Amino acid sequence: MIHSTFLYSCLKRYGRSKTILAAGMVLAVLIGKSWHEAASDQKEFTASEAPKVVQLIEPGLIEVKPGSLLEKKFDISTVQKKRISTPLLVVTGAVVAHLPIGSTPKEDRWQFNSIELSGVYADWLRAQAEKEFNAKRLVKIRELTATQFNSQKLVVERLRKLVATGTEAIRDLTAAEANLLEVQLEGQKDVYEAETALTVATRNRAALERKLLQEGVDPLLLQSSNPGVSLIMADVPELKIGLVSAGQSCVARFYGIPNQAFFGKVRSLAPTLSAERHTLRVFFELNDQANQFKPGMYAEIGLGTDPREAIMVPVDGVLHSGDADYVLIGAGSGLWRITRVEVGENVDDRIEILKGLQGGERIIGNGAILLKPMLVQSLQGGEAGSTPGSVGVTR
Repeated sequence: MIHSTFLYSCLKRYGRSKTILAAGMVLAVLIGKSWHEAASDQKEFTASEAPKVVQLIEPGLIEVKPGSLLEKKFDISTVQKKRISTPLLVVTGAVVAHLPIGSTPKEDRWQFNSIELSGVYADWLRAQAEKEFNAKRLVKIRELTATQFNSQKLVVERLRKLVATGTEAIRDLTAAEANLLEVQLEGQKDVYEAETALTVATRNRAALERKLLQEGVDPLLLQSSNPGVSLIMADVPELKIGLVSAGQSCVARFYGIPNQAFFGKVRSLAPTLSAERHTLRVFFELNDQANQFKPGMYAEIGLGTDPREAIMVPVDGVLHSGDADYVLIGAGSGLWRITRVEVGENVDDRIEILKGLQGGERIIGNGAILLKPMLVQSLQGGEAGSTPGSVGVTR
């Protein structure tokens, strides 16, 4: 109707020849529009009917069309075990104390990385001396009260016999029994006061031991270390504390002593985690006969250098999402299973897998990043059969 009105108005205004020309233009526009709509419908049909190169067929399982350009971009390898001695975990540590060789008492030779730590150590020594003094004092008081009680008890027993025979008066026995009770009460009081003093000294020493641990040194190592050693402290993240244990071998590389490695063992672990940093303090000692390590020096500490069988995979094959790491394991022709793993340290272009793989699996190394959108979609609960547009690879 609109087109007829337009042609009629042209006929009245411009005449027959120009009206015929306008009619041709309208017809061309209508034909072009029809062709464009038909082509669009055909394009949509082709895209919907085309087979997908990659899709999530079920939670945790990705399908890649075999022989596609996408699959050809994958570097697929078989997981193998390898005997290594590289560290399980690398952290930053520091020298907190050094005990040089000398003839003076060991307690006077300790050197610390801060004045505060030196003060805490001095208070801890005093608390230790007070505890030992009060412990000895308690033993002596118990011996004294027991002797006094037994002596007065013998007096009472002797008077009882004399009173029974009529040799002594009853009032002397009564006075002796009163003295026995007084000795017993005084002895109990003295013992209680001595026990209280020992308890206070013990608590003070324990509080100072906790403070020493907070400052970065294990008090037990201060007692047991031999001259010529340095005590090292490192903080291990909470998520990695399962990789550390007492007696574990370690290696230290000091920033101030380049191109040298120093070997030692983990001596002890802190009893609690740091509430602020959520880390566990690890203490170990290094032989320092040459007096090379100064308190306060920093070092890169490799923990867990004992030889072990390890699973190493290409670094590019590990995909990180959220707070976890994943690899893609072959699950059949064109199928890849998303598998969570726990990783260790890098060794060149490979990384150690601590949990999640057993060895012998086929995984994607280089090129695995191309499937990360599918991995993220799976972790977010994406529907099976869907494919994210960000993959960007065609057949």
